Amino acid sequence: MRNVPCKLFACVLLGSMSIQLRAQVNGQPTFSSSSSVSDDARATQLEQKLETLSSALATTRQQLDQSQQKIQQLEDELAQIRQQIVSSQPALAASPHAVSIATATKAAIDIEERQDMLETQVKLHEQTKVESTSKYPIRFTGLILFNTFANRGAVDNIDLPTIATRQTTGTNDGSIGGSLRQTILGIEGNGPRVAGARTSADVSLDFFAGLAYSNFGTSSGTVRMRTASINLDWTRDSVQAGMVGPLISPLSPSSYATVAEPGMAWAGNLWTWSLQLMATHQFMLTDERRVQLQFGLWDPPAAGYNSMSDIFRAPSPGEEAKQPGYETRVSFGTGTAEHGLQLGLGGYYSRQRYPNNRPNDSWAVTADWRIPLSSRFEISGEGYRGRSLGGLGGGVYKDVLYGTDPISGASIMRGLNAVGGWTQFKSRFGQSLEANAAIGQDTGFAGDFHALMLPAAATATQLRARNRMFDSNLIFRPKTYLIVSPEYRRIWTWPIYGAGNTADVFTLSLGYQF
Repeated sequence: MRNVPCKLFACVLLGSMSIQLRAQVNGQPTFSSSSSVSDDARATQLEQKLETLSSALATTRQQLDQSQQKIQQLEDELAQIRQQIVSSQPALAASPHAVSIATATKAAIDIEERQDMLETQVKLHEQTKVESTSKYPIRFTGLILFNTFANRGAVDNIDLPTIATRQTTGTNDGSIGGSLRQTILGIEGNGPRVAGARTSADVSLDFFAGLAYSNFGTSSGTVRMRTASINLDWTRDSVQAGMVGPLISPLSPSSYATVAEPGMAWAGNLWTWSLQLMATHQFMLTDERRVQLQFGLWDPPAAGYNSMSDIFRAPSPGEEAKQPGYETRVSFGTGTAEHGLQLGLGGYYSRQRYPNNRPNDSWAVTADWRIPLSSRFEISGEGYRGRSLGGLGGGVYKDVLYGTDPISGASIMRGLNAVGGWTQFKSRFGQSLEANAAIGQDTGFAGDFHALMLPAAATATQLRARNRMFDSNLIFRPKTYLIVSPEYRRIWTWPIYGAGNTADVFTLSLGYQF
């Protein structure tokens, strides 16, 4: 609208110029017929140019008028909408669309509450900044988690059962209680750029290392380090050094009843956190599709190598072999890293050395998948086949079997072959509610048990040959920082000889995440 006077002024100026030019042409004396013809031609060209400019200006003026009319119409419609909103508020109860308006009003209130919460958090952060000696920002994270449980049947650990055990004479068939030992506290920090990479570090702690040594400490936990890592991240490459889960097993079922040990631990999920140095490189096929290559060196723990009476750390069979474990994984993914398609294949190898200089090879071949069926449904899981997987969280708590040769009677050791995996079906009902159902199993090969004679004094752990678990839960978040999750879990455990054992676990988890 501001350019209209300028353009009108240009029209007037050009019109006056044309009049002057015509006057000059008409007023010139005639020296010859040729000069008169050339002057007439020039005047005709000038008139044509002026007519073209005048037509363009007229078109521009018409377009401006149309734009002004549209703007006026939009202003009128906006005024009508505002008037309708104001008039609908006092008559909300009598309106035929009261339900929909009430829903919209509730959504607006929720948005305002979230905005207020964010503003409060920002103000609190500004008032209580955490400062480190490095002068780089750090922040605290955590999950205050209360689990109340009811167990029917005998289990290995009432807080977080993973094995169904045989009920002994004189004991009750079940238990009930609560725990805060799966509470998590974390610290995250961001550092300077090094060789073009973003540097960061994090550590998380819980209270599941054991029970406090006091007369009233049965529900109190001892602090332990869960995971910790130092990270270097480039655009397509990353390097990580820390205590983390094996890279060949990147997924776990969703559960707030099994946080200290991930869901399906010892029932098909290779999960054990241990020291690892890992490098990752991504090949971007398109903006949404990528192929990822990973390689890692792992310090593999072995199941049961350190006794409760040990004061100092003893070397594991993997460390006795004087070489790390090796891991590799290749995966294909689309969409986001948390919710997109993911398909992966992995491999693992570790050399072990047991007393009397007895060698053993630990290895595994793995597959993992996460397949979104729609925006609401998803299938995920993992599978493996390997040997001596107790240190990874498989092999029903065992890497090797000890016994005697049934023919020669000589004492022998045999690596336990194992196969297992888990799968989960997830259903999302909006942003605040989801349902999950998962099943997993870890099985040691019966042929390895029957290839030797187990000692008469073999423990239940040594005789354990298969462990299966079924889990279903609801995860409800009434607010972004509150969690309510009821869960049911059933456990089947079989020894190599005799009948199996079962247990039912009912858990209600209440969490506050920050």
